[in-house]
Amino acid sequence: MGFLGLTAGMLLPWLLGVVWLRVLWRDRGAKAWPVWLGYGYVLGALVTTLVMRLLDLLGIPFSFVSISLPLVAITTLGAPLHWKIPLRNSTSDLVADSWRNPIRWQHTLFIFLFAIIILRFAGLGLEIIWRPLFAWDAWSQWATKARVWYELGRLVPFVPADIWLSSGATQAYTDSAPHYPATIPLLQVWMSYSLGRWDDSLMNLPWLQCGIALGLAFYGQARLWGVSPLAAMIFTYFLLSLPLLDTHIALAGYADLFMATVYGLAAMAFFHWARTRDHRQGLLALLLVLSCPLIKIPGQIWMLTFLPALWVALMPRTGMIGVALVGGAALFLLGRTQLVILGYTLHTEFSPVGEPILKNMFVMDNWHLFWYLFIALWLFALTRLFSAPLRVMTILVLTDFYFLAIVFFFSKAHIWVADFSTLNRALLHIVPMLMFYMMVLYREGIVLPRWLTVHRAPT
Repeated sequence: MGFLGLTAGMLLPWLLGVVWLRVLWRDRGAKAWPVWLGYGYVLGALVTTLVMRLLDLLGIPFSFVSISLPLVAITTLGAPLHWKIPLRNSTSDLVADSWRNPIRWQHTLFIFLFAIIILRFAGLGLEIIWRPLFAWDAWSQWATKARVWYELGRLVPFVPADIWLSSGATQAYTDSAPHYPATIPLLQVWMSYSLGRWDDSLMNLPWLQCGIALGLAFYGQARLWGVSPLAAMIFTYFLLSLPLLDTHIALAGYADLFMATVYGLAAMAFFHWARTRDHRQGLLALLLVLSCPLIKIPGQIWMLTFLPALWVALMPRTGMIGVALVGGAALFLLGRTQLVILGYTLHTEFSPVGEPILKNMFVMDNWHLFWYLFIALWLFALTRLFSAPLRVMTILVLTDFYFLAIVFFFSKAHIWVADFSTLNRALLHIVPMLMFYMMVLYREGIVLPRWLTVHRAPT
């Protein structure tokens, strides 16, 4: 297939998602197009892997044709609906709303940050293309499955090593994580069929697309929140310049970038729904929340972390009291039993891993000044953290920290926190959501200069 096939493999899932999101968004073209592009890729990629699962269930061998035909058909079904949607005034609305009373230095700074982001993604793309599959988990847990499924043209089971050795199974394979979800390897399989051969570098181009989609979705949701173009671009730059996030693009093959993107996009859509009850945002949030377990095993817990915030969104006063009581009851239960969650045995013995956590967050170069900025904004907005629209967002943030604290301090995961192998990847999962939260704290909780804000929507 070569270059043309590779290009088709990259664009077809993206086009599928954008077409159907354009159907969902029948107005607001001026501000929503970055949301279509960002969410469109993520949803299109997920649909691609679901199509591949369906093909395997039907006994149809994988190939570029067998996978692409259903994708083209799904896209074609949405195209007539897409064409019926008027695009009038979208460009003029964008210019009028975005840069009312333009100031040259604001334009210059916006373009400068945008250019830096493009340059950074160009460099990350070259890293992916030039570097062989390098990262540890990438070739020990994920690409192992991709290589087998690509060569066989179907999904075959992966089992633990002891079962594989004792059973003498000829139709099963093993690696270091046989129980992990199939979504990430299936994306690599799709890219390999698009290229027409196995290439452990080019098959990882979806990681570049995922990073771009994250930036587009973040900027688009910021604009829909009412944040000015310059402020939205500044926070988008803050997110996309984080060293650890960029490392997960350059050293492609881990699932954590996709986990962070799916969770972050779900959270941003959920925050919009909680604020405005926009059914489109609610649908996006629901689809992506339910997709979390498809990316990584911890996605099962990340999916559940939305429940306290949903409770508060639907019943603010009752929900706040209920969440506090449930949180306290969970601590009591932890002290009386030894729960096993996703293979982690929780215990009452405190593991003193505070030093490596603080070192990674505040001393090492993984996060720039992200955590310092988070604490500063939290303190400045302290009196408004539980006011609308921050209440629901704050509950989700606290739920995430509550979950991570229990795992880090009261389970065997403290071993991987102490050796730095798990800590930053777990934090990465919530960082896009936290950056959006920080942006809203900055806008809603602090008095802003006029050039960094636009008219606030009713809350």
